Amino acid sequence: MTRRAVLLLCPGALVLLVAIAWWWATYADVISYAYISPGEAGACLVGDSDICRLARALCRGAHPVAIVAYHAATFWVAMIALSSSLIGLSHRAA
Repeated sequence: MTRRAVLLLCPGALVLLVAIAWWWATYADVISYAYISPGEAGACLVGDSDICRLARALCRGAHPVAIVAYHAATFWVAMIALSSSLIGLSHRAA
């Protein structure tokens, strides 16, 4: 394992866990009240759409200052870090 791969793998995994937890904290209520389906909310994990913005607006009504609305860029930062680390590991193994 290269040092750079390890330096990207651990934070990347941590950011991915944070992104998923943050997404769940943002969308759990609107899923449980069936305002949007789990599939529609799952799409909000990786991107943004009118449905995601509407769900976040509905969510803020339930807990206006408890959390900051989830941003899909967090997921993509984690994916970039994890992918970079895996590429580094595969080059090392070859």
